[in-house]
Amino acid sequence: MAAASGACTAAALIWSSANGRWWDLTLPAVIGAVVGLIVGLVAVAGGHYAARTAVFWPPRTRNRWRHRFALCSAAAVLLVVGGLLAWAEAASGTPSLHPESLIMLATLTSVSYAFAYFLAPADPAKLGPTA
Repeated sequence: MAAASGACTAAALIWSSANGRWWDLTLPAVIGAVVGLIVGLVAVAGGHYAARTAVFWPPRTRNRWRHRFALCSAAAVLLVVGGLLAWAEAASGTPSLHPESLIMLATLTSVSYAFAYFLAPADPAKLGPTA
């Protein structure tokens, strides 16, 4: 799901400059799919952390569990992607705060939260203590 959403997002961003040539969308879609997979793996790691917290701090309701799962996943994405963006800005010749980078980071984080909220496991107790 993460790869498909990354590929579609990259293709949609490049569509205006493709001038109707579908072949020009191939490379951005592949790069978007790879980035989507990386972001998805980071979100899964955040979900595993949420499952570990459920062992020691059980959620009271299913809704609270879904919010915790989504928050841990989105926080992992925010930390990793934000760190990579900060590193890229610092490594550039003229580091400055670009609003496009912050908008992209906010969008990735909010989409990760929404995906994780709706795809959260139904019951954290079924994941087991080693999840």
